[in-house]
Amino acid sequence: MPSERRLHPLSIFFNVGKRLTAMLLPLVVVLAGRGSAEDWWSVYALGLLLPYAVFVVVEYLSFRYRYDAGELVIRAGVIFRNQRHVPYDRIQNIDAVQNVLHRIAGVVEVKIQTAGGKEPEATLSVLSLADLEEMRRRVFGAAHQREASGGEASSAPVPAAHRTLLRLSPRELVLYALIENRGFVVIAAALGLLSEFRSTASFVERIVGEEAGHGFFSRAARVIFGGGGVSVGMILYGLAAIVAFLLVSRLFSILWAQVRLQGYSVVQVGEDLRAEYGLFTRVTATVPIRRIQAVTIRDTPLHRLLGRAAISVATAGGGASEHDKAAQHREWIAPIIRRDDIPGFVAALLPGTDLSGFDWQRVHPRALRRALTRGLIGTTIVTAIAALALGTNGLWLFPVLAIWSSIRARRLVGYLAWTITPDVVAARHGAFVRVLSIAPLARIQVVARLESPFDRRTMMGRVRADTAGGGHRIDVPYLPVETASLLYGQLAAAAAHTEFRW
Repeated sequence: MPSERRLHPLSIFFNVGKRLTAMLLPLVVVLAGRGSAEDWWSVYALGLLLPYAVFVVVEYLSFRYRYDAGELVIRAGVIFRNQRHVPYDRIQNIDAVQNVLHRIAGVVEVKIQTAGGKEPEATLSVLSLADLEEMRRRVFGAAHQREASGGEASSAPVPAAHRTLLRLSPRELVLYALIENRGFVVIAAALGLLSEFRSTASFVERIVGEEAGHGFFSRAARVIFGGGGVSVGMILYGLAAIVAFLLVSRLFSILWAQVRLQGYSVVQVGEDLRAEYGLFTRVTATVPIRRIQAVTIRDTPLHRLLGRAAISVATAGGGASEHDKAAQHREWIAPIIRRDDIPGFVAALLPGTDLSGFDWQRVHPRALRRALTRGLIGTTIVTAIAALALGTNGLWLFPVLAIWSSIRARRLVGYLAWTITPDVVAARHGAFVRVLSIAPLARIQVVARLESPFDRRTMMGRVRADTAGGGHRIDVPYLPVETASLLYGQLAAAAAHTEFRW
């Protein structure tokens, strides 16, 4: 039987540090919240955290992993023993995360992703860089294929071609930050934290006044909906606040992007894609090309103005968890990319795919009428609710929303299209934020044909195709009923007669 292996000895140090870091905020809250000397018992209670260190040592001593023929075996636990067998061909991704201390010590935290769900199948904290490369070689390379056929795995590295597909300069990161505006989230989190301190409210009142701090938005609502007077000072104050907020949020977004995505690059290594990024915490996310389920190209009005777009990939497993940052950025494999570089990048993700050769098919000629009708129905409902709440002053919403719905419907139907080739099926949709989705026929698992009462009345249909990555990767509404039947039959036949492989 192959020999079992331990984690790196520094695992004890990093796991203890991780748990102590997690308890740092509760410790600060306890120390800041105690009101008298009698409350020191809560501080003494923190001494119960010391057994965590013993637990980490026991966890390290009991954790083993080994490479069997065709599978990775992970064993852990002393009292309650847990042994997992993870077949190599079920492992979707192997991600590596390195913070500053990891990089100094030459170790890495490894997350193994399968198609079982959003959370990693296993987390190995920590391994040496050599052990990480060996794991990638055995799982994704020729070594594990030889093991699956009964041969011995070679410990010699398998040479692989390296090709840089994308490298983001600091200027590109600035453009990404201006488009996505992640600084809004940072400011919202900071304001939420500051609101917990009583001194913050008094400070705001001293700066902007009690009336502005507590009554500005309510007074603005009365002016808009109640017909009250508005002063020049209020207008200037509102405009200045909006401009200041936009500038500060964009500044925070730029700083976030430069730190979080510093040195972002996507390199093709053999049959794998490796996205590497980060100034302090360095992340390497691996995507096997043969396991990509779908590719999505997204662009907003700002993207189009700057000649850029964003590309994401879907792998089996349903997406990234909230706390798995490597998986989140693996999905958005190209956070920002020049439009001229999109065809070559997509051809690397889905070999043989030529975007310029797509023969886009339009939807039903009466699709615009359907979209306009839906928009006007929604406009009528919103206006009725506003009229009930605000009286006749709410009726002015109808012409504004009707014009908006008309513009949106025209843009939506004007961009809506689909195409199918011998290898892939693609669909595009969106009014202002445009999305183009491409799915290999060999990755389609479920095909559905849908008809609502409105579809049957207008002789239309809808076709949806799902892949193992989760969600409706291909969704084409407003198709003529004959076209819907034909497309459904093509996709169903391709899904039924193609051997599915992870």
